[in-house]
Amino acid sequence: MPKTSRKRKIIANLLNKHRFVLINDTTFAEVFSVRLTPINVLMLISSLLLLFSLLVLLLLAYTPMQAIVPNAVKFESRQELLELNQKIEDLSRKLEVRENKQEVLNTILAGKERIFDSTSVRPTKKQ
Repeated sequence: MPKTSRKRKIIANLLNKHRFVLINDTTFAEVFSVRLTPINVLMLISSLLLLFSLLVLLLLAYTPMQAIVPNAVKFESRQELLELNQKIEDLSRKLEVRENKQEVLNTILAGKERIFDSTSVRPTKKQ
């Protein structure tokens, strides 16, 4: 079958009109009726899908639900993370200095005869 006749057949099938009817089962009265074509149904489904996608996008962009999306960090949160990281680095430096001071005090209190410089925790060289 040639391609052109196949395309014409598909287009003709998309333009065929069908009737969708809802009938009350007990009285057999027609409740609702509408004429549809397959192309109209495709357009309706695609527009509903587009609206649903837009709604989800808006919900994720402008509500607290944006925390669901990974790597979605606001500028304020990034600044807060940087500040917290700086505080952690400062505290680790202070802890290291305190540990060094405690080590020096423990060696002095233990009576080990090491000579320390009075301004730092580094041992001085004996002359």
